[in-house]
Amino acid sequence: MKPVYIAHPLRGNIDKNIKSITEICKQIHEQGEIVPLSPIHAFGFVSPIGDQTLVMKYCLMLLSKAEELWVYGDWQQSEGCCIEVGYARSTGIPIRFMAGW
Repeated sequence: MKPVYIAHPLRGNIDKNIKSITEICKQIHEQGEIVPLSPIHAFGFVSPIGDQTLVMKYCLMLLSKAEELWVYGDWQQSEGCCIEVGYARSTGIPIRFMAGW
């Protein structure tokens, strides 16, 4: 099984985005070959409002454990997703931009 970090915007329409990432993770889970590492689920105890500096450190630590980064949604409009993509590029983690979500 391969650990894959799942990046998806959170801010904006938080409830809609959580539902979307939850559905994505369910579909990945049902395939049974990928361990979805979802920071939105892992760090849901942190408010998405306000300073995100510490939680982004958590996210990048989790991303460092992944074999790939899969990016969903309108990620270019998400500061967090842009940071995650930049980190993956700088560390050589393969990135897949997932269309259709």
